Amino acid sequence: MLTREKRQRIREGGLFIPWVFSFGAELEGLPVSEFLEDPTKLSNSLRTIHNFFQCDGVVSQGDPLLLAEVFGCSVSRDRSPPCLTHTGGFQDDMETLTERLSQTGRVATALDVTRRLSILLPNTLLLNIIPGPVTLTAQLAGMTAEEACQDPELLGKSARAVVTFTKALGDAGADMLVVHENILPQLDNEVVKRLRRCYAPLWNTAKFYDLSPLLMLGQWHPENTDQLGKIVDEIIFPVGSLPDNKRNTKRLSLSLPVSLLEKDPKEIQNFLEQQEILNIARESRLFLLSTDVEIPSDIHKESLIRGIQTIKDIINEV
Repeated sequence: MLTREKRQRIREGGLFIPWVFSFGAELEGLPVSEFLEDPTKLSNSLRTIHNFFQCDGVVSQGDPLLLAEVFGCSVSRDRSPPCLTHTGGFQDDMETLTERLSQTGRVATALDVTRRLSILLPNTLLLNIIPGPVTLTAQLAGMTAEEACQDPELLGKSARAVVTFTKALGDAGADMLVVHENILPQLDNEVVKRLRRCYAPLWNTAKFYDLSPLLMLGQWHPENTDQLGKIVDEIIFPVGSLPDNKRNTKRLSLSLPVSLLEKDPKEIQNFLEQQEILNIARESRLFLLSTDVEIPSDIHKESLIRGIQTIKDIINEV
């Protein structure tokens, strides 16, 4: 829920919120699968991470496989990043599961964590990263993104699940939303129409809850840029892939390669300058800066600490 302070922070922009989530399992000394099922350990470790780094927000839900797992897929979390080991398929009772999604397994845990963090960190922005309809369809049906985009019925079922989750997160006290699609196929006019039918209710729901929704893509295809603008109005662009016709946009969101965090401070400074991120920040056009993927659990810890602190300090100084 947006307090006056949070609303002002979002209005000002210049937010740096790296995708740190299951990394908390390292702090708790637990297997990731066990960690993600414990709302107390999750919320406490995320609070600890935030209090240590003092970034502009915390990722209170950052597992892009959460919904796939709830709907029957098997997930291996033995290594980073986690992966699906078995697709669940679209179950006959998916509509029923969607209706009671907020009471189901790890979704209930995610909502509990969001509620707890809204109390533990009342003036900290809570960013939630959830799978998009195309990604969820591909995960559940074992399809490619291109195949998923050709099946409006399955897309519709996935979209309803994502909208239901978004509404539940809004009710639980979430402040911001990133919808993550692993990849989208080449977008022709027909696919754009199909995706607009999925994304319109999702975006409307997110905006109803003042979640400042953003679309993030795991793989970026520059040829889709103009078509994406017909589907959603806010996109996180990978650094280095910002189209020329977007460079003067009044509000920009960008993602950094997670490998940058392990560079030395001078290299980080040079990268941010060369990619014009600092110019964008100086002109007060930077809305959100995050990492392009979740920070892996096996990242060099001292480098992670130094990298996040370096980026935070540089952005705050401009």
